[in-house]
Amino acid sequence: MSSEKVEVFVICAADSLEQSNAKAFRLSRINEAGESRPFSIVVIRTHANDYFGYVNSCPHERIWLNFGEGSFFTKDRAFLKCGRHGSIFEIDTGLCIEGPCKGKSLEPIALAVVDGDVCICGVKLEESGFVDPFDDGDDTMEIMIHPE
Repeated sequence: MSSEKVEVFVICAADSLEQSNAKAFRLSRINEAGESRPFSIVVIRTHANDYFGYVNSCPHERIWLNFGEGSFFTKDRAFLKCGRHGSIFEIDTGLCIEGPCKGKSLEPIALAVVDGDVCICGVKLEESGFVDPFDDGDDTMEIMIHPE
């Protein structure tokens, strides 16, 4: 058994995300060189109360999934959808089943629900502790997370 500790950072309260909904978060990730880089993710809560996370980047042209229409879902909320070119993705696998990037997948993010919070696992995030309380109109929260 490995004694390596996996980093876990709280993203949001699990109940702050409604069933069959998604929310984007802009984080700062530390790369291999120790530099802070923007890291946009989307957290999805399904109707069955499962949580999935992906890098918020369509494999077609690397733009946010919610760019354009501002939504993450098809009209029936059965699939994720790229707002720019209409690619359709399975929620539970991230696989594109229709559109310009058919056969490619969204980059998954490991999530866990711990003590009522949705947490990202195994990603080294910026440790500034900054949370931007201002809504900039794009339904995306700017957060920097400081682990204790």
